[in-house]
Amino acid sequence: MTSRESFLLMWELEAAATQRVLAAVPDKNIDWRPHPKSRSAVELTAFVAGHAPILAMFIEKGEVKAQPMDPPKSIKEAAGAWAAVAPKLEKALKAIDEKTWDTKTATLYGPDGTVMQSAPLGGMIWFTLFDLIHHRGQLSTYIRPMGGKVPSIYGPSADDPGR
Repeated sequence: MTSRESFLLMWELEAAATQRVLAAVPDKNIDWRPHPKSRSAVELTAFVAGHAPILAMFIEKGEVKAQPMDPPKSIKEAAGAWAAVAPKLEKALKAIDEKTWDTKTATLYGPDGTVMQSAPLGGMIWFTLFDLIHHRGQLSTYIRPMGGKVPSIYGPSADDPGR
């Protein structure tokens, strides 16, 4: 099995888990944060959901420029980036051929234009998935203190017996 084929298998699971977490974030107390240095719930929700458009840009253009986001007004708005792009993204991921996956260069630029990371497209897509999983984990820890129920991610949670 190739790296691309493995990614596609993992993507189905991770995209579904991400959708469950985004749907579970309560749309109240959106400014809640566990610590003053932490992102607020709405900021972190937008950041997690924003990984789908980032992946789409890597596939389409081969580059992404990191830039500050305008704060969304609600959790629903923040999660909307995921819902708007996820179906198209899945099709785009399936359409990448092995050669493109292995040889096309993808670059992440900082807000000032400096190269933060550059790698073959497949490697950058994996990197973005790992970053998504990391920040989704952070977001999942916000849900219960905000009054929500934590969904099953890799198995049952105290609130969800799993699927």
